[in-house]
Formats: sequence, C-alpha cells, structure tokens
Amino acid sequence: MKTNQPVAVTLKATRLSLCIGAALCAMTFNLSAEESKQLAENDNIETIEVRGIRRSLTKALNTKRFANAVVDSISAEDIGKFPDKNIGDALQRIPGVTVVRTFGEVNGVTIRGTAPEHSMVLLNGQNVASVGWFDLGGMNRSFNFEMLASEQIAGMDVYKSVESNINEGAMGGTVNLKTRKPLDMDAGTVFASVEGMYHNNAEDWSPAYSALGSWKNDSETFGVLLAYSNEESKVYRETLSNFGPAGNATFTDSNGVERSSYGAMSSILFDEDRERASSQLTLQYAPSDNLSFNLNYNLFELKNDHVNSAMFAIVGFGQMQGDSVVENANGIVTAATSLASGAGLAPLFNNAVLRKPNMQTDALNFTVEYEADTWSADFVIGKSDAKGETLQSSTWWGDITNTENSSFSFDVAGPLELIPTNPAYLDSHSNFDLFQEFTYINYIRENEIDYAQADFTFLLESDLVTSIQAGLKYQQQAFSSQGNYQDLDLAAAMAEGLSLADFNGGFVSGLHSAEGRAGSMSSFPVASRDIWRYAEANKPSSISVRDAFSIEEDITAAYVKANFSGEGFRGNVGLRIVDTDILSVGEINGVAGEVEKSYTNYLPSVNVAMDLSDDLIFRVAAGSTVSRPDYDDMKVADIISESFQTANVGSPELNPYKSDQYDMGLEYYFNPSSIVGATFFIKNISDYIEQTTAKENYAGCGPECLVTRSRNVGTADVQGIELQYQHDFGNGFGAQFNYTYTDSARTNSAGEEVPIEEVSKNSFNLSGYFENEMFSVRLAYNYRDDWVRQYNGSSLDSLNDAYDQLDASVIWHVTENVDMSFEAVNLLNEALVLRQPKAGNIVHSVDEFGTRYFVGASIRF
Repeated sequence: MKTNQPVAVTLKATRLSLCIGAALCAMTFNLSAEESKQLAENDNIETIEVRGIRRSLTKALNTKRFANAVVDSISAEDIGKFPDKNIGDALQRIPGVTVVRTFGEVNGVTIRGTAPEHSMVLLNGQNVASVGWFDLGGMNRSFNFEMLASEQIAGMDVYKSVESNINEGAMGGTVNLKTRKPLDMDAGTVFASVEGMYHNNAEDWSPAYSALGSWKNDSETFGVLLAYSNEESKVYRETLSNFGPAGNATFTDSNGVERSSYGAMSSILFDEDRERASSQLTLQYAPSDNLSFNLNYNLFELKNDHVNSAMFAIVGFGQMQGDSVVENANGIVTAATSLASGAGLAPLFNNAVLRKPNMQTDALNFTVEYEADTWSADFVIGKSDAKGETLQSSTWWGDITNTENSSFSFDVAGPLELIPTNPAYLDSHSNFDLFQEFTYINYIRENEIDYAQADFTFLLESDLVTSIQAGLKYQQQAFSSQGNYQDLDLAAAMAEGLSLADFNGGFVSGLHSAEGRAGSMSSFPVASRDIWRYAEANKPSSISVRDAFSIEEDITAAYVKANFSGEGFRGNVGLRIVDTDILSVGEINGVAGEVEKSYTNYLPSVNVAMDLSDDLIFRVAAGSTVSRPDYDDMKVADIISESFQTANVGSPELNPYKSDQYDMGLEYYFNPSSIVGATFFIKNISDYIEQTTAKENYAGCGPECLVTRSRNVGTADVQGIELQYQHDFGNGFGAQFNYTYTDSARTNSAGEEVPIEEVSKNSFNLSGYFENEMFSVRLAYNYRDDWVRQYNGSSLDSLNDAYDQLDASVIWHVTENVDMSFEAVNLLNEALVLRQPKAGNIVHSVDEFGTRYFVGASIRF
C-alpha cells in the first residue's frame, strides 16, 4: 500500500497546480469594469449612512464584496447591537455554517462539511489559549465561544478560502473575532447595559450587565478603551439517554436465553449556575500618520458550577426477566424488566456528579505598525495563557439492603421509559444509601501560547502585481492535563450509614415535557451541594495523579503573497511553509514515555475575483491547508473508568489532516445592502483521523473494556454549494436567506465510505427584520437536517434528527441614547434527538434545553 502513496500525492498536487494555473491564466483576460481598482480600495464604505440592522448588514456585505478571498463577515456597527445573543448564534446566519449546541448555547461551528474542531477561532488575528472544563469532553484547539461576551466584539470575518498570510490550522474555515479600538471610536464614548434572563424550564431569573468606555485626546494620537461585562445564566438540560451502541451488552435472561440489550440507561438533569466575565483594556498611540502602537489585553473567565443528577439503571446489576422481554426485528431488546439479584447492588440508583469548573484565559498583544511611501511593516509579539480547574465528586446512592426496591422496567422503543418496580422507592431520600463510588478529583488543564510575528508589504509600480507581502511567525504552544485524585474511603463512608437524606437537595419534577413519554422518569430525588462539605472534610491527604500528559509544539511559519489587479480582475497568489516540532510526554498502562514528531507542510493558495460587470463578481480560489490533531488525540496517556469499563488511549504518532480546497462563486450586488450569490466548493482531505472503539482486555479496566483510540484511517471528500440572498426593501423591511448543500463522505477504518460527523446535508437560515426610528424587530429561523453524532458511547452511525430553532428580538429606541430590548431564544423549545438506524431506529438519547427570554436596557453616549 505504501508504494501507492507518492502517486496519490502527485495526482493531488497536479490537480491543485492546474487549478492555480487556470486561475492565473484567467487574469490575462479583460473582463471590463473600469472602476474595479477604485472599488477594491474600500474608501467608499464610509459614504453609506444607514442605521441599526441595515447598517451592520451593509458594512458586512462591503467586507465580503471587496475582499480578494472568499470571506463572509458580521458587523456590530453599534455597541451592544450584535445580531444575536451569542457569537456562535450569529455565525449560523453565514452561508456554509451550522452550529453545535451541547448545552443549549452554541459552543462550536461546522463550516463547509468539516467537524467543529477543524474550524479555527482567532482573536484579532491571533490564536487564543483555551481549555475545556468537562472531564469527559474533548481537548481541542479552538477557542470556546462561551467564554466571550458579544458586547466587546466589533465584528468577525470568516475566511473560507486559503490565504497564505492567515494562520494555518483550519480545514473548514477561520473565524477572526475583532475587538474595538479607541482611535476608531468617538472620544468620550460610554456604553452600559443591564439585562435579565428567564429560563423557562428552570423557572429562574439571572442578571447580566456590561460597560464600555473609550477616550482619545484632541489630536487623536492617544486613546484608551476599557470594557467589562458579567453575565450570570442558568443552564438547564434534561436528558433521557441510553449508553453505548444498541445491543452492546449481552445478558442471559431468567429463561436461559441470551439477549442483546443496552447495558445502561438514565434520566438526567444537568443544572448549572454559570457566570461569565470578560474584560478588555486597549491602549493606542499614533504619534504620526505613519506609525502606531497598540497594546491590547483581554481576560475571559467562566465558572460552571453544576450538579448532574441522574437516575441510572444498570441491567447487569439485576436479572432480566425472560417473560418480559420485547425484541425488535434486529434482535435487540427494546423493553424488559430487570429484578435485583440481591448481590448488594442497586440496579436503579442515583448518581450525583458535582463539578466546580473554573476557567480563565487571557491574551496580551503588542503591535507596532509602520507605513512608508512604498512599504509597510507590522510587528506583533504576544502571549495567551489558559488554565482550567474542574473539581469533581461522583457518588452512587441506592437501596442495597432491600435491593428488590431498586428493580425496574425499561422501554427504549421511543424516548426512554424507566419505571421503578416499587414507585415508592423514589419518594424518600432515605431510601438511597451510599454504595460503589465516592470520587473526589481535581482536573487541571493548562495551555500556553507565545508568539512573535513580522509582516511586510512592498508596493510595486507594476500594471499587474501591485504589492508583495511576506512574513514570518514563530509560536510555542504547550498543553498539559492531569487528574489529581483524592477519592474517599468508600467502606468508611458506607459504615457511617450515609444516605441521600444527609444531602437532601429536594426533588425535581416535570422533566422531559417536550419529548418524554408516559413512562419517562420525570421526577426523582436529588442531592444537594453539601456533598462538597463532606468530601472536603474526609478526603485523604495523599494525592494520586492520573491521566497526566503534556504536549509541546514549536511552530515556525513563513509566507509570501503577491497581490495583483488589472482591468476587471484582482486577487492574490501565495505560499505558506510551516514546520512543526512536537514533544508528547506522559504515561500509558503505567509506563512513562515520550514521543517526538516533526513535519513540514507546503501550503500554496490563489484567490481571484473578476468583475463581470459593475455589480457582478466571479470568484475562483484554490489552496492547501492542514488541521492539527486535538490534544487528547496526541497524548501519551490513558483515561480509564473502572465503573463503566471504558478507556480512552492517546495516539501521539498521528499526522495532521491535509486538505486541498477549491472554490468557484458568483455574486450579484443589486444595491449596497443586497446580494444574490452562489458558491461551489470542494475539499479533498487525506490522513483523516477516526476514533475507533472496540472491546479489549485492557490493564486496569478489565477483559471487556471498551477502548477508544484515534488513528489516521484514510481520506474524505466534501463538496457542496452555498446559496445566499440578502435584500433591503427600502421601506424598513429586509430579509436574509442562505442555503447550504453538503455532500461529505470519508473512508473509515473498515474501508467503508461513511458520512462525516456533525455535518448536515441540507441546512438553511431565514431571517426577516423591520426597523424605523423607534423600533428594530427581527425573527431568525434556522434549520439543519439529520447528521451523524456520537454521544454517550453511541455507535459511529448514530443520526441526530433534523433540528430547527426560532429566535426573536425587539428593540425599542426610547431616545437617541436609550434602548429597551426583549429577546427570545429557542421559541420552539426544540430538542436534540439521537437515533441508531441500524439497530431499528432506536432513540438513543433526547436532550431538552428549554426557551430563554431576555429583557434589557442600554444607554450610550
């Protein structure tokens, strides 16, 4: 097989070279539009004087129109006028973008048929350190949208085609978030807002407030901007879930018949009190028109204190009753009764998981910009640090004295029905005694990024090549993670006779109202946060460090880019060369080790925009890029759960994803605020990474351990088309619409062609607005059809049902400086429903998030 690899690489390189060559040849043709050079200078943008929604849409459209590459933009022209509650929510209005919601709020984006981890988020053009908070969640490289308040963002650009001066690392797209600068604002600008959020499912109010002040001197040579925002919110997720692939467990029922069934299932309430704070300090000094200095500091803090309360049912803790079994046509048990075996285990038990995640990320940039008559230079040095600590305690509670009280029946033919054999079992906290588990862990993650960058632009007196850009960037990135275990003496705690009554957190009720069935467990007792008090008082002094690893990367990149223009065309052609050195250190199966790896990538790119008329633009682009593996894929470490017999094992020898990408599009701007456009895109991806899960006899886990590993397994191909329509009707009304069709497939480890995870074939967004001097009203609807999604150990072919969401906002301009607002998110109360088609379309899980309402007021001068 290895002998065929050079041939494949040669063919791909040839295809890319032909595309670049064709684009360069197209530059020699005169396609008219005498004013194309003037349009490209962007000087005419400031002549558009419109307000509110229309003003922001018009500015964003101008960014797209005059860009040489394939770029979409979002503009928050006025402070506090970001179009959505969350930066990720706003991104879904862009063609080719769908969003990922894990806890109701957007925490990742899928761009043009690639998974969320293949899109990169930059802040003012630079990488930002980031750590996740969830002990079972992935550790990837993308900055979390949940960390950043939208009030501090002036806008963002989404680069879909490759440009050599843009950081490598994204196959889907690169999102550059731009903060505000004092010299770009009026002197003495002040903004302040207050807001209350009501969560419909939690029936709870949460406050938020923000403030921004900007000042500059009379000569406009020195400016200071200071901003702060703080938001408290309730995150409330109601889940019905099975665990593992359907039929992953085998049981012999009471009649001696072997059955294939889910091994575990649960009704869950995730109840979180979230606090997010963002701070910004920016200093600008421009002693002359040619020289400027910019110092920018951002601090992001996120606290996610929560209790995950679950009523778990473990079939293997009891005996499946043969006469109660119902199987589907695939031979999988969809309904049965499991009676306790009397072995000191409670088949139906309460699992209380308490977590106190606390994350902090900061970013410091110092930029020097100098512009001479024929050349300019930009220098950037900076660093970004992130640290996250997640204190966690997990306890299991059930009746292990009279175990028959914890028997249960289940039905997974639809959303999970979980019915206690003795309904009174759930009536009292005193029925639940401590057993099996009392963990006390502090997960610590750190990420550090240091960088230095120099960029130069040389203007040329040429009829074709107008300028040459060149630059060099060096980055040092380090990521580390470890779990500090101080698990309690379970036998000693059980000897005390602890029950859930000692940590009575009341009862929850009314869960799963949108998707649950009659037998779905919607009420049960829950634990209080007082478990922390007991755990901290009884934890051992010794610490056992597990799951520890570190990854260090030295990344050196150099690029050159030629910008060209002529009568009726403009664009650029460039090459980026990136050298990456990696050191991965850790321990697998109790053996310490380290792995070194190096690779160099050559990433060519070309972007051409041709003016077919004054208002019609044809674009063609081609380029190569890479996407590095996630940190938890590259670790020298294993994470083992003895209770659930699972292990996640790192693969430090992984190669990065590599992608050759092609774009061709047509855009018609029929007025300054309106567009009709279509773009066709192709991505050819090699060294695709897949997570594979199989049963192994793994040390420390057991002979039936489900072991998950990552490996480079093959190729992937993505192609699709984006359609875009935006129109200002001139009477206060306007509309936006975009549709994306994506055909994606990858070759898996078995040699089969399967869809790419998290990618929908069809998605669209539709929004309409009306505004006048008194009101701004907007309705926004988005839809995506089904997509492959893994969740709670589900199989690789699990499909999430189509999802749609309706959001609304009304802003009342009380005076020129005062606004009142009302907004609603997820008005349809849509849920995420995951199915397993090959198992007979069994509903694997359901997540409900509820509707959120926001009432606020803002003032600005």
